[in-house]
Amino acid sequence: MSDPLLEKGLRKALAEPAARVRRLALADGRVFWLKRVERLQGRLRLQKGDPVEAFQAEREGLRALDAAGLPVATVAAEGPDWVLMPDAGPVLPEVVADAGRGEAEKLRAFARAGRALGLLHWAGMAHGRPAVRDVCWDGREARFIDLERFRHARRAEFWQAADVVMFAQTAFTLWPEEPRWLEAALADYAVSAPEGAMGAARRLALWLRPLGWLAAGLARLKPGSRELRAVGLTLARLAR
Repeated sequence: MSDPLLEKGLRKALAEPAARVRRLALADGRVFWLKRVERLQGRLRLQKGDPVEAFQAEREGLRALDAAGLPVATVAAEGPDWVLMPDAGPVLPEVVADAGRGEAEKLRAFARAGRALGLLHWAGMAHGRPAVRDVCWDGREARFIDLERFRHARRAEFWQAADVVMFAQTAFTLWPEEPRWLEAALADYAVSAPEGAMGAARRLALWLRPLGWLAAGLARLKPGSRELRAVGLTLARLAR
């Protein structure tokens, strides 16, 4: 790395107590994100799985998407248990919340996110958790981050359909009354993804209908749960 300012900032960040994600702002205005292996113990480790495996999956995903020419956060430097990435812009929920951005740009950001997911699926991969908060917008491209559940898609149709369900679920969780963001993404996904991809998502949504009934029942006990409400909205939309 022939960047003294970045080297200095990175050394300082690596010497600080380990954090899963740390923002690194340089004096010249550049911003990077340092991601390290998460330290988990006890119940959290049981719930979230092996953090080393998750980190290695993310590293593999970053490399695979970059090699395929797909929009993903780039890697500026890396070590055995860390990776440094330049800031790729705000995540999609921040884009929607930004009053300084027009609706046309927000719709374009979601359309590019749908296109990016479709191209990723064409490449025989699955993101694993393409939540709307895991997609950044740099003003031109929607770039994927947080690839801890990345996989070269074995049973590709199922895992890729699950990607669509996850994206829709997280969109409806945040914007149950504003489907236009999700619709922009799905429209571009449908024309960018492999043939039959939307049909696969529909079949998965139909197969998951009992989960929707369960979520509806639980929502009566937890009426404030946006996640439970979003399950029914997601399955109904994708089953159309």
